[in-house]
Amino acid sequence: MSKRVLIADDEEPVRRSLCKDLANSGYDVREAADGEQALQELANDHIDLLICDVLMPNKTGWELLRAVKSNPKTKDLPVIVLTLKNVEPDMFSGYELGADYYMSKPFTKSQLLHGIQLLFEENSDSLSTAATTN
Repeated sequence: MSKRVLIADDEEPVRRSLCKDLANSGYDVREAADGEQALQELANDHIDLLICDVLMPNKTGWELLRAVKSNPKTKDLPVIVLTLKNVEPDMFSGYELGADYYMSKPFTKSQLLHGIQLLFEENSDSLSTAATTN
């Protein structure tokens, strides 16, 4: 079964491109145009990874990240932040709020796929470790 990825970005061309790239790489992709829609998707469907922009209407990426990490059902969901906000304080804010990976736009498809692969491998390793210690 393929991993399900939710992309939250208010720019339709960016979402469309990401959806195409990830679907072509074997991922089951969902999309949301803002943070509020992303929270609805998360409540209604099992998602394995959230990729979100920071600057979005209704709920920003930061607000979305706070909501995801403060919810017991989604607190362990891996999150990649993709944004134009590439200054160091923004990167630190993302990590402090619980982002697992922070990428500045523009980025390449291979950079994103590598980041996704690392997160899934990391989560797989931590699940294996938890299973053997319990």
